[in-house]
This record gives sequence, structure tokens and C-alpha cells, in this order.
Amino acid sequence: MLKRWAKLILSLLAYSPLFVILSIKNLPLKLGLIVGTGVFVIIFLMAWAVMSSVKKLIGQPIVVKIDRDINEQYVGFIVTYIVPFIGTIKTVNDVISMGILIVVIFALYLTTSLFAVNPLLKLLFGYNLYLCTINNKDGILLSREKLNRNEELFLQAYSLDNGSNIFIHHKGGVSKYEPNKS
Repeated sequence: MLKRWAKLILSLLAYSPLFVILSIKNLPLKLGLIVGTGVFVIIFLMAWAVMSSVKKLIGQPIVVKIDRDINEQYVGFIVTYIVPFIGTIKTVNDVISMGILIVVIFALYLTTSLFAVNPLLKLLFGYNLYLCTINNKDGILLSREKLNRNEELFLQAYSLDNGSNIFIHHKGGVSKYEPNKS
């Protein structure tokens, strides 16, 4: 299970383009580019460390039935990147308002399965997002493999969040699931 700090780092990664956009939009261009790039690089390196540590974990064998690919959920996530284009941050009221919005978004992100819906996990690390049945319960699977709908598979995966049935699977070790014949 991911620790809270690791989920926070993944949420920072998910929203790092928003921070870059806000930096460029609200600071002088050169400073905005430097700050935005710096913030992104730092967050990316922390996320890379988290994902590298997860890759080293063996995980557990699970039975997965792929219900559908939900990579289109990433597009809905992009809507949050539009927020800074509504207006510029010029006053203390703007800073407080944006701060409240970001706190609410992060609270939802950390306490729900939204942390699995991270477009940068797809773009930077190559993870696909699947809605599936995992060990006979509804769940979400992040996998670098391209999996097909209605496939029943047996694979090694690591549980990202104890209560929400979210698993991550790295390439390899996938076999068709065949129930024991007695």
C-alpha cells in the first residue's frame, strides 16, 4: 500500500502542469518558465523515485477480468488544468480562492481513487488505466501492458491503496486465467 506521502507526490505530479501554467501566467515570462520548470523537475524526480520503488515490490498474484480501458478518464482530468485560464491571480483574494480550490482538489485526490487517474502516469511512465474485476471485486488496474476487454488474466500486482482495490502491474508475468478443474 502506498504511504500517504507517496500519494501526495503522485498528486503533485498530476497537478504539476497546473503549477507550471500558473507560474508562467502569473510571473514575468522568464521567471515563470524557470520556476515552472524547476517545480516540474523536482516533482518529476520525486515521482520517479516513488514509481521506481513500487517497481521493486513483488506484489501479489491476482486474478483480473478486464471490463474496459478507461484511459479516456485522463481527458476529464485535463479540465482542472483549465482553471488558471479563467483569470489571473492579482490580489490576495485570488490567491486565497486558488488555494482553497487546490486544497479541495488535493483532499479529494488523496482520499479517493482519483490518484490512479493521473495523466502523467500515462504520458511519462506509460501506464494504462483499466476498470476491472480484481479477485471478484470491482477495482482499478494500472498496467504498462495493453490488455484487452473481457480477458481473464493471472498476474502479479501491487496494491496501491488498501481500501479501494487499486493495483499496479508492471510489464510481464501475465498469463490467461484458467480456473482449477476438479
